[in-house]
Amino acid sequence: MINGDYVKNLINNIPLGIAISDGDGLIKDVNLKFLDMFGYLPEELQGKPISNLFDGFSLVKKALQENINIVREEVYVYGRRNKLSYSLSAFPISSSKGEALDILYIFEDIKKERKLANDILHNRAIYNFDKIISRNEEFLKLIDFAKKVSDSKSTVLIMGESGTGKEVFAQSIHNYSNRKNQPFIAINTAAIPKTLIESELFGYEEGAFTGAKKTGQIGKFELAHGGTIFLDEIGEMALDLQTRLLRVLEEGIVSRIGGTERIIVDVRIIAASNKNLREEVAKGRFREDLFYRLNVLPMTIMSLRERTEDIPLLVDYFIKKISRRLNKREVKISKEEMDILMAYSWPGNVRELENFIELAINLEYLPLNYFNHELKEKAPINYSISKDLSMDRMEKNHIVNVLNIYEGNITKTAEALGIGRNTLYRKIRKYNINSVNME
Repeated sequence: MINGDYVKNLINNIPLGIAISDGDGLIKDVNLKFLDMFGYLPEELQGKPISNLFDGFSLVKKALQENINIVREEVYVYGRRNKLSYSLSAFPISSSKGEALDILYIFEDIKKERKLANDILHNRAIYNFDKIISRNEEFLKLIDFAKKVSDSKSTVLIMGESGTGKEVFAQSIHNYSNRKNQPFIAINTAAIPKTLIESELFGYEEGAFTGAKKTGQIGKFELAHGGTIFLDEIGEMALDLQTRLLRVLEEGIVSRIGGTERIIVDVRIIAASNKNLREEVAKGRFREDLFYRLNVLPMTIMSLRERTEDIPLLVDYFIKKISRRLNKREVKISKEEMDILMAYSWPGNVRELENFIELAINLEYLPLNYFNHELKEKAPINYSISKDLSMDRMEKNHIVNVLNIYEGNITKTAEALGIGRNTLYRKIRKYNINSVNME
């Protein structure tokens, strides 16, 4: 018979944060790792609602009442010093009669959990249509079309500029299809040397070429059997390899380099290109027969400048997402600043916008002099552009511009920047900003 002290010592030595509450969420006990992770003393937690520590207790309770265990869900925990991101698993503790009495919570470092998730999801799609945000009518029609063809076996060709979200669409199509529980294999044909792309796609047998593994190697098409293979930047594929890809599409059979066995593969192909493949065909750089074989279900993703009404939606989404990930506060954006964001053409599309918001979250303000002369001509505020694009230079220029807007009023400037007066004074001293006429 295991005694209580033994169990207590055992739990205290587990390198995971463990807590137990009653059915109403009042904390009954925690282990030492839990206290270390969140920075509390035992007496500060005993009998307190666990809902004070993390968002989502009501959802946990509802799930457990419906006999659904919570397994490695990301939650935000209010530690003593700051807000932290952890992986939470929760299970009911039942009596001998099967009645749920208490709730067991297991908190795990999200970094470890993400490493495990990356291993598990190595050949899995993680995006779905819920992550594609728009109010543009044409873009919404494209999403509806993508959903409608998700279960089809026909090939999909997605075209659009870099950064528009071609892989997000490809993964969403896969996750909306009846292949969602099967592999999703993505390969960027432009990122792999032309000498290696064939062996990556089709695999090779032992001794097929100098440097080949003794065991040989399975190709991406075999790995994707039953699922989807996503061929990004298909326009960069060499003509001789295009011929072999066409044969795979027509026959559904692959052969490894150096091998004679013909391997049947059931794979749905989604290809993508930021080039106009019709033009590439006309220039003799892309096979016409392969183009028509890929272009069965064509999709063209609009650039961000063609759906500017989506910029406020995307900005709000990225601010919330990135601030949580970085454990930093959200940046406030005024109407004038949003007008500037909507005036910019965003040549890098959604990817550029996301990166810009991440920069803003790190700086804790919107660095509007990030933009080039194109924005300067359109913007209602005159932002000087410097060849020095370092963070310090951008921060100094932005503070000077906002001080000018508010005629040196420190209180209004600090409020507009989303920082405290003392912080603003410190930055003024740091950058040796002329403080004449400042209030």
